[in-house]
Amino acid sequence: MGYKTHSVDGRMGEVTLAGARTYSKSVRVASGTAGTYQLVKVPADAAIIAVRAFRAGGTGGTVQVKKGANDVLAAALTTSTDAWAGSTTVQNAACVAGDNISVVLAAPAGSPTEILVQVDFRTAVQA
Repeated sequence: MGYKTHSVDGRMGEVTLAGARTYSKSVRVASGTAGTYQLVKVPADAAIIAVRAFRAGGTGGTVQVKKGANDVLAAALTTSTDAWAGSTTVQNAACVAGDNISVVLAAPAGSPTEILVQVDFRTAVQA
């Protein structure tokens, strides 16, 4: 059972405080340069549920997400030119508050102009 709330416009509804919520963090690498990029220090216990990547231009490149020193993806995610690639098959997904999440970009080819990586989390901590 949730709490009854009234909005400014007078409508009434319920707010549940019991459910899990999801959120995303992303990093944009403007030059598409290989390297390790810090994404987030996890603020509260959560689980990584998906990794997505978008590469603008170029002909190749892979993405790996790391929790500390551990790979989150069993195999690096291969990016596609001007399209989203993604995976919901993750390992080492459970995160505790303070875990460091980073993104490793490797083997960019054909001079991509940018790479965007998004990591989706699920947590039971309320917004």
